[in-house]
Amino acid sequence: MRKPHVGELVFFWILFGIIGLLTFSIMSPYLTPLFLAGVFAVLFSPLHRRVLKWMKGNEGGAALGTVLIVLCVVLIPLIFLGVLMFQEVLSIYGSLSGGSSALTAVDGFLNVFEGFVQQLVPTFQIHANVYTYLESMLGWLASHLNTFFAGILSFIFQIVIINVAMFFLYKDGARLRAFALKWSPLNDEYDESIIAKIGTAVSSVVKGALTTAIVQGTLVGIGFAIFGIPNPVLWGVIATVAALIPLLGTSLITLPAGVWLLLTGHVGMGIGLMLWGITFVGLIDNFLNPYLMKRGMDVHPFLILLSVFGGLAYFGPVGFLAGPIVLAFFFALLDIYPQIVQGHVITDTPPKE
Repeated sequence: MRKPHVGELVFFWILFGIIGLLTFSIMSPYLTPLFLAGVFAVLFSPLHRRVLKWMKGNEGGAALGTVLIVLCVVLIPLIFLGVLMFQEVLSIYGSLSGGSSALTAVDGFLNVFEGFVQQLVPTFQIHANVYTYLESMLGWLASHLNTFFAGILSFIFQIVIINVAMFFLYKDGARLRAFALKWSPLNDEYDESIIAKIGTAVSSVVKGALTTAIVQGTLVGIGFAIFGIPNPVLWGVIATVAALIPLLGTSLITLPAGVWLLLTGHVGMGIGLMLWGITFVGLIDNFLNPYLMKRGMDVHPFLILLSVFGGLAYFGPVGFLAGPIVLAFFFALLDIYPQIVQGHVITDTPPKE
């Protein structure tokens, strides 16, 4: 085969660039569901291997079975949780507008606290500011959740895309992997190392830090429901994010709630909620996180917290997963840097020349 002329190469790369840009533009509306499908495919790959074994190597049946299990166990509960949270946000927003007994108690506490501090700092004001900021924040959240649920058909369509993409990732994963290895300029041993370490990093961050935070947030929501705190679902979601904050964690949510119960005369409930936060919620991190992170990549919780906030700011709601996964990707590349760039072999088998 003759070597192509310079003009042919230039024409090919221009054509390739144009078609590639058009392809990206066509696929860009589906990047978020495809990304989530990839994340779920990695996370539930052990489940897929078990289902594949149960179905005696039937790849199509195993892929369909795994997707149905994930749909029932993860996606449907998430949709239900979103609906409940939306209802609770509207309830809180209505309480701020119309007043409630809970807000009356908080109002009295803020008045006492403000009067005490003003004896030391006469210009100090918290009462009006707290209500203004809280009402503004909840109003913004309520309006944006309304926008979200107004596009419910688009949301359902994205759920369908996620499940269909997961099906083909499981069914044709080996061929997709072979295609990626074929077109990668790196040695196959390096490619396999990158894929393995990225998979480990994603599983470590999501299964470790994020799963622990979700479990703690769920326990906070259960505790709030048991001890009579209004809107437990919303507070459980907030506690999930707070659980990523080093040292403080969910105590930022449970302790003020316990104090509020004490100040409103519910002493037994307040003490019970604080004990719940210290024992069931606080100590679960010491048992669950090491178990989930074993044989994985250890990423500092503070970096994960920053990646969650940065991901939410940059990617939107999907950034809760995308931020930590991009961070995990970066640490995976750092981990193989000596092997790729400096030529130091980390794996037991050196790459073939």
